[in-house]
This record gives sequence, structure tokens and C-alpha cells, in this order.
Amino acid sequence: MRSMRRNATHGLTLVCTVLLCASLAVPAMSLASDDKPSVVVQHVDASEYPAVTLSVSLPAELLAAGVEPEFVVNENGKRVKTLSVSGADEQSEPTDVVLVIDTSGSMGGAALESAKQAADAFFAGLSAPNRVAVVAFSTQARVVQGFSEDDAALSSAVGELKASGETALYDALLAASDLISASPHEHGAIVVLSDGGDTVSRSQFDAMLTRLTDRSVPVFAVALNSAEADPAALNTIAASTSGRVMNVTHIAELPASFEGIARQIQGRYLVVYESLMPATVDLEIDVAANAGDVDALGSVIVRNPGFVARAALDPWEPARSPAANYFDLGAAVLLSFVSVALLAGGLLLLTIKPPNALKHLTYYDQLHGTSDELPTIDDATGATLADRMVDAVGYVAGRSGMTAMVHQWLARAGLPLRPKEYITGHITFVVLVSGLFQLLVGNFVLSIVVVLLTTAVPMLFIQHLANRRSKAFEEQLPDVLNLIAGSVRSGWGMQQAVDMVVQEMVPPASIEFRRVQTEARLGLPVEDAMMSMAERLDSSDFRWAVSAITIQREVGGNLAEVLDIVAETIRERAALRRHVDSLTAEGKLSASVLIALPFLEVFVLMLVNPTYMSQMFDTSVGLVVAAFGMALLVIGAVWLRRAISVEV
Repeated sequence: MRSMRRNATHGLTLVCTVLLCASLAVPAMSLASDDKPSVVVQHVDASEYPAVTLSVSLPAELLAAGVEPEFVVNENGKRVKTLSVSGADEQSEPTDVVLVIDTSGSMGGAALESAKQAADAFFAGLSAPNRVAVVAFSTQARVVQGFSEDDAALSSAVGELKASGETALYDALLAASDLISASPHEHGAIVVLSDGGDTVSRSQFDAMLTRLTDRSVPVFAVALNSAEADPAALNTIAASTSGRVMNVTHIAELPASFEGIARQIQGRYLVVYESLMPATVDLEIDVAANAGDVDALGSVIVRNPGFVARAALDPWEPARSPAANYFDLGAAVLLSFVSVALLAGGLLLLTIKPPNALKHLTYYDQLHGTSDELPTIDDATGATLADRMVDAVGYVAGRSGMTAMVHQWLARAGLPLRPKEYITGHITFVVLVSGLFQLLVGNFVLSIVVVLLTTAVPMLFIQHLANRRSKAFEEQLPDVLNLIAGSVRSGWGMQQAVDMVVQEMVPPASIEFRRVQTEARLGLPVEDAMMSMAERLDSSDFRWAVSAITIQREVGGNLAEVLDIVAETIRERAALRRHVDSLTAEGKLSASVLIALPFLEVFVLMLVNPTYMSQMFDTSVGLVVAAFGMALLVIGAVWLRRAISVEV
């Protein structure tokens, strides 16, 4: 009976993995930065395209060389012609700078005092008509001084800062971005000092970074070394905004660092170059500056105005990038796979009988309320596309009665996933891998094989995790029973014995008994909760132990002695099982190799010489040979399994 239930579970899991195929695009970006001299691109003006004007700030190390810098500009990896270069003294456009200072509790004492001295040095180094505003942040971000050219007012505002609270770095950067957006000047920058990672911001990192990059605001980050520092976040922010990170190991270095940033912001140059007018969506612009022995490099990515203009002139024939054909082909392949999978899923769904009875309470966390209903438009307000797709998959799985089975399957493997999340991830994996394989190889038969493999491998992997977890629990079971027996012998009740197991044992026993503990506190009898645990882990030994406990509670007797006997029996059976496994290990390995070898050979031959292998699938003789070979393989697999299977 248990075997039939396991087979039904595996069959229904196969159905749910091909149901509602969908792909989720999760963009990922990994950027890095350091404290080397770098060129900061503050502003890009393409109003006179193909002439593009770059407003760049040079680092203090390069400005101190005492010679006029030379510039080299590359566009999309190709060097372009520089039309003109003008220095800061030839410009009248000021720069609005927002100084963002960390005033969290970790900045208390000497760190904050050094930060105030550094701010004064920054104000003194940034001359008019450049303006500075001050934003302080701890648990909340607040504007302590608007844009001003008055150094005394700025110093007074900074001098009143006190350290306390948590770190709302992302909220502070958003507040600084809003100040620059409201400014009438084109040029702006953010200078941020922090000694720790964000802890309490209401804004998410991705949303904050998007706002900064959309507004093209370079961020100069001064990272003060501490135990709570988050250099990865600051590096990503600076790199994404074409800014710079300066790592400070001691607070005494802060004034010099801020003076260098002030000189870099004021050391602005206008570099005008002639675009190559490439047919790409974006322009990747690299700017290299050299003065004496000092080199610096900066980069920025902006929208290509020529590409946008061509698309607007002829909306029916928009300008296309070289990769457009590959995108269309990939989309067609993915749609084909989705259609076939939906058809197969619909046909298989007809074989599933709808549930005809209410299921008893299996998991205590269901008391929090879960629903398989498809969310309405109002319910989905604010949800991402990925969340809506996951909810749709959960709705279909719940309607077909597969959610509970997948839930039990994942619980046995110890994976903290909801059924709809696993089903969606499995479907996405199958569609993306098989679609990419079809796009690269172009062999439909091999793609079907890849679909089968990508469908089976995650299921086999989770089954492996479940078996390994069950085996680990079986090894802990004798010690668990001895611990319960000792607790009962000491006069404790069964629920107190369960509490002792939770405290003394290690996972997976402690985790499973914690669920038993919680279910018992919610009103479920301890024996029923432990029997549910035995069914969840598919442990026959624990079923016997629970049956012994249940019988003793009904008819009486020495429960501690019974549990000790059961524990000793389980130990002896485990020793015998290990001995049998060692004797049959060679046979199991041989069986696995012999079964997998034909499929591996066919796969390799179809890759190396598809014309040679096509005769097996395109001719009647080849199909007969393939069918006969599959029949012999199945017979051999069954025979080998019977030969190496020894029941203990």
C-alpha cells in the first residue's frame, strides 16, 4: 500500500512539473569598485548628436600632476574622435552636491567628530558657485541643511549632529537624489560617509539603485572600516552610478579624503566627441585621462539617441540590433515548448481524479491560513510579475489536488519551499534549459531528451535529499527512543519527553520533533502527531515505536522498557542493513553504469554524428531495433534490481 502511495506521488509530481510552463527573468548584476583614481562622468549631453558632450570630474591625484590632462574616449569598445576639451575655469555651470553623513550609534565618539572635521574641510574646498546640502541618517534620514554656499551655515548644521540609532543608508541616498532632482542645475553629485551596512531602510536596495542610475547622479562613497561595514553595497552603488569608493581604515584619514573629493568635483572638464552612430540601443562610453604618470579611467552607459530617433521615424520598421534575430528565434522556440508542455499537461490532468473529501489537518502552519484561490486584480496590487505567475501556478496545482502531495514531498526532504514556488522553479528550469539547448544545437530529438532529463533530475535530486534525511533520522532514532525512555523512567510525561528530544538532539530529529511539539500544543494528541511524523518521513521503525507507545497508553505497562527493547532492535537491524549494503554496493554500481551507458552512447553519437544515428529513428528497421533494445534494457534493469535487493 505504501509502495502504491509512493508511485502515485511520483506520478503526480511528474504531472505538476510540466503544468503551466512559464519563464521568469530575474536580472542579476554584479559590479565592483575600489579606491583607485577614477574619472567620474557627472553628466552626458547628447542634444547635438552625433556630437556628445561629457562632463567629467578628474581625481585629485591626477589634478596634482601639474600638467594638462589628455583624454581618450572609446564608444562601444572603439576609439572615437575628440572634438574639444575645456577646463573647469572656462565653465559657469555650478555643481550641487549633497553630503550624506552616517550618524548611527556606531559613529559615536571620535568617529563623528572626525566626520565633522572632514565635512568642514569639504565645505572649504568646494568654492562658490557650487552649492552643498547636508543629509544625516540614523534610524531615519533627514535633511539638516538645504543647498547653500554659506560655509558657516553648513558647518553649524553639521556641528549639531549626534550619533544614535540604526542605519537607514538607502533612505538617505533616496532623499539626496530627490534634492538633486529638484535642483535647477544639471550637474550634481552625492558624497556619502558610512561605517556600516543598511539595517532599517524602508526602501529596497534595487529600487534605490534604479532611482540613482535613472537620474545619472554619481555617488562618491567614503567607506569607514568597521565590523559593521558593507563594502559590497557601496561598491555596487558607486560602480552603477559611475562614481567612486574610497576606503578609509582610520578616522584620521577622513579630512584628506573629503578634500580630495572636493578637488575632484571641482576639477571638471567638458569633453566633446563625435559618435560613431552605432546601431545599438545603448552607448557604452569609456573615458581615459592621463597627466604625467597618473592614469584614471571611468565609464558610463546611456541610451543611444540615434537608435531611439530611427525607431520613432518608422515605428513599423524599428532599428534592430544584431542580436534581434536570435531573440526572435529563441522566443519562438520557447513558445513552442510552452505549447507542447501545456498540451501534455492538459492531457495528463484528465487522468487525475478530483479530491472527494476534506483532508485532515496535516501541518500546523496551515492554521495561519493558506489559499489556493487565484488572486484578483485588487489582491495582486503591488505584486511583481514573478509573484503573480507563482500564484497562478499554485492556483492550478491546488485545483488539481497536487499541492498537498508536493508539500509532503518537500517536507520530507527538509526544503523550506512552498509547493507553488517549487513547481514554478521546476517548470522554469525545464523551459529555459531545453529552450537554450534547442536554440544552440537545433536538434529536436535531442531537445526532447533534454526536456526529460531536466524534468527528472530535480525530482531525483529531491528524492535523494529526502532519502538522505530519512536515513539520518533512522540513525538517530535509537538515541531518540533511549532519551524518551529515560525521561519516562524519570517520571516525566510524553510531551515533556518530546520537549527533551527537541532540546538535546540535532537535526533532523530536533526539527521534526519540534513540529510534533507544536502540533501537540495546538491540541493534537502526541501519539497522532508522532504518527504523522512517521508517515512524513516514511520511517517503518518509527511507526513501530509509535505503535508501541499507543498500545502502552491504552493497556498499560512499562513503556521505558518497551522503548529500550525497540531501540536495541533498531540498532541491530541498522547494523545488518549496513552489512548488506556493503555486500551489494558493487552490484548496485554495476547496475547503474549498465543502465545509463546506452543512453549516454546515443546522446554522444547524436551530437557527434547525427546523420548516422538518424537512421535509427527515421527507418522502420531502426525503430524496431530501438524498441527491442529498450525492452531488453527494461528486463535487464528489473532483473538486476531483484538480484541486488535484499530485504532486512
